[in-house]
Amino acid sequence: MNENSASDAMYAINISAVLFQEGEWWSAQCLEYDIAAQAKTIPELHREFERVLCTHIAASVDMGRKPFEGLEPAPRIFWKMYQNAKLRVEGDSQPFRLPTPVGVPQLVSKLKIAEQRADC
Repeated sequence: MNENSASDAMYAINISAVLFQEGEWWSAQCLEYDIAAQAKTIPELHREFERVLCTHIAASVDMGRKPFEGLEPAPRIFWKMYQNAKLRVEGDSQPFRLPTPVGVPQLVSKLKIAEQRADC
């Protein structure tokens, strides 16, 4: 393994996401990249959001691209929801991870729960 491969595996990608409920569904919207996930419960949402992010990273690595390359940030409405959110989700001690860490960054998240979607 060369030096670059070892250093690539050591970096982390920090993401922020706002969580909000729409009817019976919970949504998670990443702020730095326009990526979202939905599920019926918050624990399911965490797993689904992790799956979506990790799938995107795995596909990027497979194509020789940087994770999230070319993705725009989320629309401003979600940034405002995040800023106004009062509840912060305390994450697991483990960051989001892919099963095979070689050459793949860790995802470190800051999650907040908004009372409702701002445009509702």
